[in-house]
Amino acid sequence: MEYVILDLEWNGTYSRKKKGFINEIIEFGAVKCDETLSVVSTFSSLVRPQVGKKISGKVKTLTSITNEELASGRQFMQVQSRFRKWMGEAVLLTWGTSDILTLIENYRYFCGSEKIPFLTGYVDLQKYCEDVMEYGSAQQMGLSTAAQLLEIDEEGIDHHRALDDSLLSLKCLKKLYDRERLNGYIQDALRQEFYDKIQFKTVIISDLHHPLIRRGDLLFRCESCGKMARRLEPWTLRNKSFRAPFECRSCHHRFVGRVQFKLKYEGLVVKKGIYPWQEKEKKKEAVPAAEAAETVSSEDKGEN
Repeated sequence: MEYVILDLEWNGTYSRKKKGFINEIIEFGAVKCDETLSVVSTFSSLVRPQVGKKISGKVKTLTSITNEELASGRQFMQVQSRFRKWMGEAVLLTWGTSDILTLIENYRYFCGSEKIPFLTGYVDLQKYCEDVMEYGSAQQMGLSTAAQLLEIDEEGIDHHRALDDSLLSLKCLKKLYDRERLNGYIQDALRQEFYDKIQFKTVIISDLHHPLIRRGDLLFRCESCGKMARRLEPWTLRNKSFRAPFECRSCHHRFVGRVQFKLKYEGLVVKKGIYPWQEKEKKKEAVPAAEAAETVSSEDKGEN
């Protein structure tokens, strides 16, 4: 088995054909390695833009790629053909799902294909590293953060350039590599379910009357004695979660209950928490739950 770690750079631009925005790929960078993670070969290519003729100032600053450099690159169809032959039957890995989603988007736009024709197996390397490291933060772990936590020397790494980022991803993988465990993260990309799942957009539910919300999801027990508490005021929606003050029926301990509902591909995920009671709760950001919009799309990058 061989693995290919792919990193992409792209430019957000408006498409008249699509009548909307598209993340147009401007650079491919990848490293191929064997089961021992020894490097077999690398792939690097700039992609000449066809939708947005000029890259944005933000992307230019971030990547240091110039319009003059891109003008000498190959078109997407040519680059993907070369990459497809180079990759062969290897399992594809990307740091998070943003790159694979962008690749799917570009195949749909330029090829009219809903699937990546050469993709048979896929691993979200970010998810693998987070699990192995038992990364407990609510925020997804960025590549640079992972490298710092793993004490990897980043000197000489040109961040936000595709090949360098793919090589840095490999360094992170080497620190955490367990072949059997990694193979357990390989998703079957030949099945339609893979595309349905990876393209599913997590939704924050902000309607308490949503049919998936159960009554028990809104109940809280006292953190002091474990008895059932009663809600003192109506629910308010703040920062995409519901909050309300509670009082224990038994010991009269007061606290604030917080609950968030995320609708993911696998189903509804309920996240609950208890916070200290404050007599003067800050309510300037809060809105009555009854006035909240029915759903709010998650803005977390790559969250699926």
